[in-house]
Amino acid sequence: MDYKETGFCGFGDSRNFLQDRSDYKHGWQIEHEFDEGRYGVYEDENYEVGSDEEEIPFKCFICRQTFQNPVVTKGRHYVCESCALQHFYTTRRCHVCDQQTNGVFNPAKELIAKLEKHRPAEEGGASDFPEDPHEGPIPIT
Repeated sequence: MDYKETGFCGFGDSRNFLQDRSDYKHGWQIEHEFDEGRYGVYEDENYEVGSDEEEIPFKCFICRQTFQNPVVTKGRHYVCESCALQHFYTTRRCHVCDQQTNGVFNPAKELIAKLEKHRPAEEGGASDFPEDPHEGPIPIT
């Protein structure tokens, strides 16, 4: 097994150069594509991993629970308002990045909008179980 397949190096930390795990085409593959007329023709393949939206967490960094009145710090970290204030009494620095907050916690409007967008999907989902435990299929006798 080599590094490209497994991600592990048998030499440990004694190597002093970067190991590349990316895929490259070999000469015969390029020649094969050229012979077929496909070489240099770009398809709609985008191998770049990206996100249209900025990654916004769904849980508080401090209490690890669902956000209650979320606020955002200067370092763009999201926490519950009560968690932020409780942590602020201990230290004036951000819980995540240790950056000075100076007590500035802005309402997390982006996060609130994103949570509201996801909440109806959770609440409106059809359940396989009846609401009332006494309600259910009528037995056929």
